[in-house]
Amino acid sequence: MTARWLRVVATIAVVAAIAALIYADRHELPAAGRALRHADRAWLTAGVLVLLVWTANWVLLHLAARKVTGAGGYREFARLLPVTVASLALNLAVKSGNLAGLAAFSADARRRGGGGRVTGAYLAAAQTAEVAFVVTLAAGMAVVCWDGKIERAEIAAVVLFAAGLLSRVVALVAAVRSREVLRRVWVWPGRTLDRLLRRPPRQRDTAQADDFYDAVAAIRAHPWSAVPAVCFGVLVDLLGATVLWASLAAVGAGDRPLVALVAYAVSTLFGIVGVLPGGLGFVEFGATAVLASYDVPVGVAAAAVLVFRVFVFWLPLAVGGLLAWRLRASPGQRNRLRGAAHG
Repeated sequence: MTARWLRVVATIAVVAAIAALIYADRHELPAAGRALRHADRAWLTAGVLVLLVWTANWVLLHLAARKVTGAGGYREFARLLPVTVASLALNLAVKSGNLAGLAAFSADARRRGGGGRVTGAYLAAAQTAEVAFVVTLAAGMAVVCWDGKIERAEIAAVVLFAAGLLSRVVALVAAVRSREVLRRVWVWPGRTLDRLLRRPPRQRDTAQADDFYDAVAAIRAHPWSAVPAVCFGVLVDLLGATVLWASLAAVGAGDRPLVALVAYAVSTLFGIVGVLPGGLGFVEFGATAVLASYDVPVGVAAAAVLVFRVFVFWLPLAVGGLLAWRLRASPGQRNRLRGAAHG
């Protein structure tokens, strides 16, 4: 109950902060509207094309992780495309450290009457994506430090991200050492939360820890086989920054790829440490603030961020949500629901 109220309070605080920000910059709204109305269709089309390649790279990341862990391979691309998009939508809709997306892959495995190493492969892909983001973040922070534009908010976000990353590194080291050590590390956050909330300790499931241990063991046996997954993970972030670049150019903010890289890295970082699903509010604030610091007018920056978020948040959420429902519901259930809708 306490955790739920904390989330509610955090949500209200974020909504209030966004409302205050919009009110303070209300004179920029006409400029944002004009930028959106006169957006360059060629750059918008480029953004859509990059978005398709971005989605394909997510699929390839999961396929590479499945190959190295023995759960599948690249021949599954067509079948796993809708599964991956559904997984992305679940991760955007639920703040779960990217664990929510596992449900889509598990549902696909159940539908095919198998399971195998699906969980381990998914966890390996999720960890690889986080490691790959460190590369993008380092590049973005290097540009920011070079320009002398780093602010206290960015420093705080980096510190929080580093703390979260450290916990994952500890889990990875534990996975390399022994299965039992990993199990203890895996349940430690939940048990700590139980103590902080003064509730009776609950029995924690360690099945995912075992799957992750098996996945790490497979990678440890053939370390070079993990290189494609890391490359695809880095490409996911670089393509995400490219989508923001196209969004900037579309609304007349200029052809500025390095600025787009910095804004993408910082806004993604804010989204990771933010309390709302999909980084709602945090990503928009972070990206707009960075763009404004590079002399992009606030109204134009807001328009660019809005286009960017439509590309990488709202479209994947809408399409993936529908695909997630189709994966979760059996054909019989879907037919009954359609019959009820037409009855």
